[in-house]
Amino acid sequence: MNSTLKSMLIAAAAITSVSAYAQDKATLDLLVKKGVITAEDRAKTLEEAATARTASGAGRVWAKEDTTSRLTFSGYFQTQYENFGYSQTVGATGVKTSDYRAQSAFLIRRLYLETFADLGSGISGDVVFDMSGNTANSIDRAMVSLAGSYGSFDFGYRKVTWGYEESTLSSLFKASSSKLYTVERGITNRYWNEQENGSATATTRSDGRRLGFGAHHLGLHYNSVTNTNGLEYGASVTNSAQGFNNYKGLNDLGLYANVVWNNKIGDNEKYAVGVNYGKASYFNATAVAQSTAKIEGYNPFIQAQYFKWTLLAESMNTKVNQSADAANVNNTDHTPKGYDLTLAYDFTQNWQGVIRYTNLDSDGRGQQIGDGERDFASVGGLGGTTFNKSDSYYIGVNYFFTVNALGKEVAGTNAKIQLGYEMATFKDTLTSAGLVTTGAGDRAKVNTIRLQAQVAF
Repeated sequence: MNSTLKSMLIAAAAITSVSAYAQDKATLDLLVKKGVITAEDRAKTLEEAATARTASGAGRVWAKEDTTSRLTFSGYFQTQYENFGYSQTVGATGVKTSDYRAQSAFLIRRLYLETFADLGSGISGDVVFDMSGNTANSIDRAMVSLAGSYGSFDFGYRKVTWGYEESTLSSLFKASSSKLYTVERGITNRYWNEQENGSATATTRSDGRRLGFGAHHLGLHYNSVTNTNGLEYGASVTNSAQGFNNYKGLNDLGLYANVVWNNKIGDNEKYAVGVNYGKASYFNATAVAQSTAKIEGYNPFIQAQYFKWTLLAESMNTKVNQSADAANVNNTDHTPKGYDLTLAYDFTQNWQGVIRYTNLDSDGRGQQIGDGERDFASVGGLGGTTFNKSDSYYIGVNYFFTVNALGKEVAGTNAKIQLGYEMATFKDTLTSAGLVTTGAGDRAKVNTIRLQAQVAF
């Protein structure tokens, strides 16, 4: 009887262990303790169960192609609440109005899912979907990569390295939307890197607003091997226009180059100093090639971490060259420039305080409030007009949840809440052509509160 019971128990444990390995191990331990089976029987059953699990594919994602050596899924999502308050001062008389309606809403800020396929021999494919509707055609990244001792080549759609708050080459400080110190990027970064929204008319070729110069471009990208103590460099040859549409018959290639010097003294002290360069054709909001408009500029930066303090400073300077068109009109050049300064302090491993100042001078190209303050809609008055200059002050706090990952407690960006307040001022209204300042005393102020929660996996 005992022999029959023993055989039945071992067989049942072996079968069910394919789907409940940990539970069956505890059951087998109990059977050994009660003297029903021997330790040898337990070991043999566990070995057979492990073999059965491997054969069944439990705990493994099966790739469609047999040549895929590893398939990884990851992603993150952010839920946000935002509130805007608005006031204005018109002209030299200083008439102030502050009774415009407030704006507030909840939204899904980002909803990313990444699929990474490693084919071996340094060959991989990477696709990132954005289901929040914040990126063109719901694709944030799509590229084929080849990596080796020479570095890595990415062929496809990804961010170029321009705007340190947007994207960084330094392996010491990896920038991404999930690792921002502030809830949103600053006015300056948005002006250069958000989708272009310039004029579509023939006589205002270089007089739009946001440049669409950095961020996502389709092309060939190179990064050197990582070097935490020394030089890293990279370059990209891409379409000048953002997005991944095929602009047939156009010579619209842009060139980006980057270099950074890293110095890691220890886990609590490290520095990165570098510069990004770019040169491209200007495209307006309708993706019409502006053959007489070119953009070229530099983006020097520095980031430093000294124990609980982290400093980030960058400057962006570009020149939009506009040659005279057939009618010999609107041949004005513009030299937009801006800078960001961010300082963060870690009170504990869970709490972090952040302050930031950002400043932008569009040099007559202009910007509207919604270009710099994401989601802001015109509320009347000066709310929908075009301004020449802007700056903003940000103060916020970040809380990082402590989670248990692979038996180790970790507090970081995988699970965090961010709360920030920003006060932005937009100055000097422009004509619709973006050439002449018509309201030198005009001021518009926007007070923004944002609360954001993030989970990354």
